[in-house]
Amino acid sequence: MQLNLRQVRRPVFVDDIREREELLAASMTVGSAAEIRALFAEFQAAGVAFFRPLKQEPWGARTFIVRDLDGNLLLFAGTAT
Repeated sequence: MQLNLRQVRRPVFVDDIREREELLAASMTVGSAAEIRALFAEFQAAGVAFFRPLKQEPWGARTFIVRDLDGNLLLFAGTAT
């Protein structure tokens, strides 16, 4: 899995632009289609509220987005096959 982080010391988003534009705070990529499906199922079983559930993207990836406790949007991605 790859993890990209960004440190921000003050709010940078005004109103609901983060949600409207799906402005991500971090993205994590897993190595296979089985891993992204398993991770989604694990989050689902834990009762995570998804900002956007698992979906097939037009470019071939499978992704889902969750919101952390600070309101940041976190994207998880994996291959479709």
